[in-house]
Amino acid sequence: MGPAPAGRRVSGFLSHGAALAGRGARPQITGHDRAMRHVLTAIAIVAGLPLLLVGALWAGQERLIFLTDPRVIAAPPGWERPVIRTADGLELAFLAMEGRPRAPVVLHFHGNGGNAEDRVGLGFALNRAGYSVVLAEYRGYGGNPSRPGEEAIAADAAAILAWTVARFPDRPLVLWGESLGTGVVTRLAENRPGIAAVVLESPFTSVADLARGMYPVVPTDWLLRHRFESLSRLPGVAAPVLVVASAQDRITPADHARRMVEAARDGRLVMLPGGAHPAVLNDAGGQGLNEVMLFLRERVRN
Repeated sequence: MGPAPAGRRVSGFLSHGAALAGRGARPQITGHDRAMRHVLTAIAIVAGLPLLLVGALWAGQERLIFLTDPRVIAAPPGWERPVIRTADGLELAFLAMEGRPRAPVVLHFHGNGGNAEDRVGLGFALNRAGYSVVLAEYRGYGGNPSRPGEEAIAADAAAILAWTVARFPDRPLVLWGESLGTGVVTRLAENRPGIAAVVLESPFTSVADLARGMYPVVPTDWLLRHRFESLSRLPGVAAPVLVVASAQDRITPADHARRMVEAARDGRLVMLPGGAHPAVLNDAGGQGLNEVMLFLRERVRN
C-alpha cells in the first residue's frame, strides 16, 4: 500500500489527539500550580480594589456626601416658608419663626440627611426660649431644585444669611451648623463681623480627613471636589465657638471635635456620652440642647 496522502496523515494525528482526550488525558496541574493561581488571583483582586474605590469616589462622591431629600418642606403652625432667589437665579425655600422682640436669632444649617422640616422640633425648643429661628435649606433638599455641591451650598447659605439679617435687623446672630452644616457655617463665619456666636454640632475637620480615615489606601486628597475645609477656617472666626460632639460617634469621630476646639480663638467643648449623631438632634436625654442653651445665655447678649 502506497503512502497516505498528506491530508490523511494530518487527520490521523488529530484523531489520535481526540482519542487521548476521549480516554481522559488532561494537562497535569500540581498543588503548587493551584496555590500560585490562588495567590495571583488574590494579588489581582487586592491590586484592583483601590482602583475600584478610586473610580467609585470620583464618580459617586456627590451621592456619598449629599443625601438629597426631595420632600417638599411645609410651614408648621407658627412658621413661615420664605422663598428667595439665589445669585445664580435659583428659587430656594426654607423655614423661619419669629421670637421675642430684639431677642437673638439662630440661623441653623442641617446635615447631609433629611431636610429643614425635620429640625422643627429643635426650632420650637429654641423659640420657646425666646429666640427667632431660621432653618436653612439647600438646593436638592426640601423640594428645592438643582443639585448640591460645596460651592452651590455656600451660595445658598450666603443668600439665606442676607435674608436673615434683613428680616431680623439689629439682632444678635447665632450660626448653628450640624454635621455637614458645620462646614457651611465655618465658611460663612470666617472673617465675617457681626456674628455673636457659633455652634458646631458633630463637626469634622474636613471631608478629606474623614475620607482619609475611611479609605487610607486611596488618594482621596486628589479626588475630592467637595472638601469643606473647616479646621483651617476656624482661626478666622472671631465669635465664641461651642463644639458639641458624642464620644463614640462613628460618623464624625470625637477627635475631629477636639481638634476644632483647639483651632478656635475662643472655643468650648461639650463631649456627650454615647454615639449619637448628630449629637444634639439625636440626644434623647436633652443634655446637648441644655448645654447649647447655657452657652447662648452666657455668651450672647440681647
